[in-house]
Amino acid sequence: MTPMRVIEVNTCAHTGRPMVMLQVEGRDRWLAFYLPMNEANRLACCLGVTQCACTPIFDLAEQLIGHLRAAVVRAYLEGDERGISAGLVLERDGAELILPCHPADALALAVRAHVPIMAQDSALAHARSAGAKPPADEVADWLARIHPSDFGDTAPR
Repeated sequence: MTPMRVIEVNTCAHTGRPMVMLQVEGRDRWLAFYLPMNEANRLACCLGVTQCACTPIFDLAEQLIGHLRAAVVRAYLEGDERGISAGLVLERDGAELILPCHPADALALAVRAHVPIMAQDSALAHARSAGAKPPADEVADWLARIHPSDFGDTAPR
């Protein structure tokens, strides 16, 4: 698995949807994916990007984990053709407990617990070089530059 760190939570310029961006630690690759608005808001609060009184669901989760005498040891990201999924790995009495959850919640709880965020190769299959534009941007740029004359004389004879 590959260590990641959360770079930012923002709004996609093309879709207006909230998204999270993570970077592969020590490398020039990033992974971005969309989040539901409420999850993006909770994650942004945990990152200190937005102001809010509290994030009670995370307080509750941390209390439950504590009552189980467990500790969050890492968050993990997986990927498939549908996108990114995630979970938390807890440790209790030397055994690991794996809890699937929404990606934003796994990231937020990992940030709060100051534990690693790890991406499996299946998640990194969705990653891009930090210098690369998303495909939609490349197509839009190409369409903005192209002119009918670029195709030569195509008039019917």
